[in-house]
Amino acid sequence: MTRHRTPRFRRLRLLLLGLPACSGPPADTGADTARAPDTVPWSSGVPAAADEIPDVAGYRVRRAIAHLHSPWSHDACDGDPLPDGAPNEDCLADLRAGLCATHVDYAFLSDHPSYFAFQPWEGITHPRDGDVLLDAAGEPADPAAAVAMRITCDDGHVVTWLPGVEDELMPLALDGHPGEDAEENDAIYNTYTPEAVGDLAAAGGTVWQAHTESKDREKLGELVDAGLRGVELFNLHAMFAPDIRSEYLGLDAAGWLADIAPFTDAEGTAEPDLLFLAVLIEQEPSIAAWDALQQRVAGERIVAGSGGTDAHENALPIVLRDGERGDSYRRMLRWFANDLLVEDDTPAAAEEALARGRFYVAFDALGTPVGVEVTVEDDSGELHTLGEESPPGTLHVGCPALSPHSPRGEESPEITATIFRDGEVWAEGCGDHAVTDAGFYRVRYDIVPNHLRPFLGEDPDPWIHAYPWVYTNPIHVADGR
Repeated sequence: MTRHRTPRFRRLRLLLLGLPACSGPPADTGADTARAPDTVPWSSGVPAAADEIPDVAGYRVRRAIAHLHSPWSHDACDGDPLPDGAPNEDCLADLRAGLCATHVDYAFLSDHPSYFAFQPWEGITHPRDGDVLLDAAGEPADPAAAVAMRITCDDGHVVTWLPGVEDELMPLALDGHPGEDAEENDAIYNTYTPEAVGDLAAAGGTVWQAHTESKDREKLGELVDAGLRGVELFNLHAMFAPDIRSEYLGLDAAGWLADIAPFTDAEGTAEPDLLFLAVLIEQEPSIAAWDALQQRVAGERIVAGSGGTDAHENALPIVLRDGERGDSYRRMLRWFANDLLVEDDTPAAAEEALARGRFYVAFDALGTPVGVEVTVEDDSGELHTLGEESPPGTLHVGCPALSPHSPRGEESPEITATIFRDGEVWAEGCGDHAVTDAGFYRVRYDIVPNHLRPFLGEDPDPWIHAYPWVYTNPIHVADGR
């Protein structure tokens, strides 16, 4: 039996109808010759991770989205994902264009099962002319056996699309449906039990938990014991949805609506993309759950933490000054990503990095970070990085800088590093730190975006304060006795 959830954004959409719609041509994103030579104008895209970010600890850095909806989700595309029974081509085109514009390398889709469960696997990635269906090794595959799809963008960038589901659980990078028929698929996708974790993993999925902020901590622990690989430490939907904000995050239900006026007003001058700053704060309940869950795995692995974009093109339909709707796929995909450290450019390597927690969450709206290198060097000289286990040694915390192509004015940002051990502040600052005690060590980089002053409108000062910029996954340091 199919099940449709009541969209949590319904109240938000009603509130947004009171905002003025903006009109006019898209903003010019070309070079501004009046700027100083060391400044960079605003751009609607994100530098390609493959081209702009150097390797970290011998791994390639690739930009990934983990939690994203296509027309196979019943509430996508303003609630009309399948007009006349076929995917909404305009909405799908927006999604594909957004992935290309923001140089996403791996898109881990997470569609709702009420439509997804009933689709034949051969069309599950919405293949179009020029796309190539792939096996786990990145080789062309028959449609019924494909686990991913390669999209080649107009500029030559390549996006790899991997199918998945979001209901109570979120299995990513599925290799196929878990059931014998559509009804069984739907039943499994709608089940929230440890047994379901096993069923979804048997279908090739890396099983994740979306919306950590609203989940019972003990239940999460049971799911981790059953093989749950990761949880969301930040979910974008939660930061906008009035009911989630008030009930689970302890925030004003819609207080951000007034704050975004410089970015949404037709007469404003702030870059519309930066409306994200109004909701960019730490999701404390999700972070606390993520830290606590590490103790359930006792060093066998880590519980990975990800950022969930959760884009549907169904929430902010007003057109902003740049000519795009407030929740365009391009805009939301630009805001942040999960930067995977991969061994090679195959679907299998991307899924492995995700499952192991070998990645960090980067809020690219503030600028794309380069040089996020966190490792432990043991006494033998071996390096261990995010998601790995290490003996005691020296924790190296590299200080990231802005990508050369990140928008910036003449001022420099202030970047700081905080090191957490088992969820508590352990040390401050980039550089080397001796690690002798066992624990889960992770780093949060904060940034004061002085460099964004030219893009923050007539009164930038309220926006010039510290924001979380990067969350790394932990390194588990084993007992040092």
